[in-house]
Amino acid sequence: MIKTIIFDIGGVLVGYDWTAYLMKEFNSNIELVEKIKANIFGNHKWDEVDRGVLTNDELVELFTKDAPEIRDEIIHFWDTCGDALWQYDFAKDWITELKNRGYQLLYLSNWSSHLRQLAAKQLDFLPMLDGGVFSYEEKLIKPDHAIYNRIIEKYNLVPSECVFIDDTERNIIGARECGLNAVHAKDKNHEIAVKELEALLK
Repeated sequence: MIKTIIFDIGGVLVGYDWTAYLMKEFNSNIELVEKIKANIFGNHKWDEVDRGVLTNDELVELFTKDAPEIRDEIIHFWDTCGDALWQYDFAKDWITELKNRGYQLLYLSNWSSHLRQLAAKQLDFLPMLDGGVFSYEEKLIKPDHAIYNRIIEKYNLVPSECVFIDDTERNIIGARECGLNAVHAKDKNHEIAVKELEALLK
């Protein structure tokens, strides 16, 4: 019997589109946008944002070391990137509905302290949940087995009684390897996630 539902946040409860946001901020200059993205997200640099080990200044240096000529643009994105996120319309209703059915609801998300501050409004459903784990708090990121084991230990969970929902396949694989049931919200598709979740809850 499933007792606990664990949500990833980005792509499951909160939407984001880095490219669209950057195109808006930089007048649809695709060459500049692609250069910014390469220096922020390339070579797994964003993993270090989520891991929470480096300071903000160290992260900015990481992003700009190979592209000092666009340092101002990179810093602008870093300072405003919360504006690229939005809370899905269904998020609170989904949480409320599952809560009313008696499930414990947790979150397990690769997320930074910086973005948590910038996107406080988009994350205002957090108090509705029963707790959870952000990657920056544990200095661990999915799909490292250690972060799944951390939430299991923290909330004394029985993995077979849990369902984890994530939009990224490698994170789903990691969860299943740790004994959790898992639902892949493929292509950030809410209908797919609900259908697969309900099949497990029956």
